[in-house]
Amino acid sequence: MGQLPAYVCTGCGAPTLPCAAVMCANMAIREEGAIRVQRYCAEHRHEIPGFEKADRKMGALNDYREFLSYEKPNLAKTVKVVGLASAGVAAATPFAFLAAPAFGGAVGAAIGGYSGIVATKVGLALLGGGAVAAGGLGMAGGTAVVTAVGAALGAALGGTIANAYVRQDKSFHIEMLQDGTGVPVIVCNGFLSETKTGWGEWRNIVTDRYPDSPVYRVHWGARELRHLTLFAGANVGKAAAGAAVRGAAAKAANVAAKRLGPVAPALIAADVAKNPWHMAKNRAEKTGVILADLLARTEADSYVLVGHSLGTRAMVVAAQALSSKKGGPRVQAMHLLGAAIGGKSDWHSLTSVVDEAVYNYHSSNDQVLKFAYRGTQPGERAAGEVGFRPADAKLQNVDVSANVKGHSQYHQQVRLLTEPMTRWEPAEIGASAMPQASTD
Repeated sequence: MGQLPAYVCTGCGAPTLPCAAVMCANMAIREEGAIRVQRYCAEHRHEIPGFEKADRKMGALNDYREFLSYEKPNLAKTVKVVGLASAGVAAATPFAFLAAPAFGGAVGAAIGGYSGIVATKVGLALLGGGAVAAGGLGMAGGTAVVTAVGAALGAALGGTIANAYVRQDKSFHIEMLQDGTGVPVIVCNGFLSETKTGWGEWRNIVTDRYPDSPVYRVHWGARELRHLTLFAGANVGKAAAGAAVRGAAAKAANVAAKRLGPVAPALIAADVAKNPWHMAKNRAEKTGVILADLLARTEADSYVLVGHSLGTRAMVVAAQALSSKKGGPRVQAMHLLGAAIGGKSDWHSLTSVVDEAVYNYHSSNDQVLKFAYRGTQPGERAAGEVGFRPADAKLQNVDVSANVKGHSQYHQQVRLLTEPMTRWEPAEIGASAMPQASTD
């Protein structure tokens, strides 16, 4: 008597109950234990913009605002999108957040075929990512989630992902720079950007190569990028970078001394995850996930992706997510300038979605990548400094060291290639003013 009826979702197996909003016919997730507060459906919790448009197609990319606008009031304003693992350790993957218990259940069902509370817990463990020692599944978990979510891009589950990330980053928006009839071009900045809106550094380099294309600029992570003052300036020297790294190491040692005990490694890892570089890096990855879902909703069947610095990381993640969606839009070409992403990996998921090639314009004179990037990513060298490894016909390293002397010079000194190069011997650094193919 007096108890609320309980149901089971046929999609993910999670227990549900009617939404507490007046006249709402939707269902809400029922958490374990006694019901202490009113539960609202995903629409009234602002976890999705709206059920009816959750898997709806958009026309062009600039229609994204309408898709992300909420159709119902937020009746659970105190609910926040939070990470799954404690102290931010789970921020290692672009899926380290909790959109809703149902989201974890859907992922658990999609990947392992589980149901009920088991599906939810397995899905949330995968989404947590992070170190295996901390209860996550490391990068393997992140890879599994990318693969599973690919089919959901452009559908309800993908909309949940995009909406959760947009709620975290209020600066995210897409600006249309010009209209056109060609293949749409999307540009994305990293730090050291000259302007906050408009063309900025992009007009000449983009319109020279794609004069008839509509061009969009992705804005993201304003707060995180502001905090990257350590890397400001095109001429970061070895001494300055070394001092910064030594300072970070000293701070980590102090943290360890103050927090002796079995949890010290996790606490130090949390400090690393919270530093400006890692926060901006993770935000870039989340931006790529948002973009992938939005692109999967458009009518265009192909795009050109162009990025600089950390913006290249967003573009790479977007392409990798799209590669796992059957029948999704393709990437005609990618142009990456001063890529702030590790160069050595298995890049099949990236090249499989690209029809022409991924052009990686790299410079051995890029001091930001040469010193600051290495200092923040121990044991890793940026693709924007040394190129992608292994390179192939679809992943082409273009050595621009002869012309590009700093991290902010790519836009002015590089011309985007019009077709893949056929010469594959390693280029001699600075041997010519023209871009050179390299396989190093």
